[in-house]
Amino acid sequence: MSVILITGCSSGLGMLSAARLAASGHTVYATMRDLTKKEKLLAEVNKRGTTVHLLRLDVNEQDSVAEAVECIDSDWGRLDILINNAGYGLGGFFEDVSDSEFRAQMETNFFGLLAVTREALPLMRKTASQHGGTRIINISSVQGRAPIPGLGAYATSKWAVEGFSEALNHELAIFGIDVVLVEPGSYRTEIFTSNAHVAERTGSDKSPYARFSEAFKRKIDSMTDGGKIGMGDDPEVVAKLIEEIIESKSPKLRYVVGRQAKMRIWLRALLPTKQYRRVLRKALFGSDLAEG
Repeated sequence: MSVILITGCSSGLGMLSAARLAASGHTVYATMRDLTKKEKLLAEVNKRGTTVHLLRLDVNEQDSVAEAVECIDSDWGRLDILINNAGYGLGGFFEDVSDSEFRAQMETNFFGLLAVTREALPLMRKTASQHGGTRIINISSVQGRAPIPGLGAYATSKWAVEGFSEALNHELAIFGIDVVLVEPGSYRTEIFTSNAHVAERTGSDKSPYARFSEAFKRKIDSMTDGGKIGMGDDPEVVAKLIEEIIESKSPKLRYVVGRQAKMRIWLRALLPTKQYRRVLRKALFGSDLAEG
């Protein structure tokens, strides 16, 4: 069984992965930025009849990152698996997203991931030399390969994660550490509901994208019952895949999860850019705004 560190466990994929992996017998350090939001995780863990080690870790605070890794080192002297899951999605067309909003998206989704990885690697290299089976699993998104309008900041952060992970995969192979990308499509997590982040200017009458933003919002609301439910498939599928990656003797670099994600990537590769754009705009904004 492995010693596992997971970021972003207050809800969604992080929460489900932590509970599932702990129930399978792994030693799981489930972390989150705000420990007052631990109740959902604890309820999920209790439902499965298991336990996790709960730690505070804010990917944007170096001290909290270092303290979490030091705690694991002190307890076990090893770290087999790092799952970089913490992040959020920022909605908004580029001109509606301020520099500070764009930078904040990159700080959490990309530079935060780098900070945790950098801090964990010395312990992981030691673990790999003694035990093997060591790997880093980075939760990316289909947006990192087939972005859509209105999510440019989020897509940029995930494209960065994609490039970094592929390079790191080659760099760490010499130490026997696998780096794996998980690329989900839409799943019923809170990224489009209670955890949604929207650029402050979005929807403003002064925005040149106001009608597109409103159409996009209507689309999301129709798919989430006005924000009451998550959008997409069962996220337990992603948690199950993460468990399979951990158990695999030779994991792949990339795993695309879900029919919708696979279709997006396939269409993006198959269709000319202008034709693909029309398909996207019709799907997101409706027929009236699909042309151009």
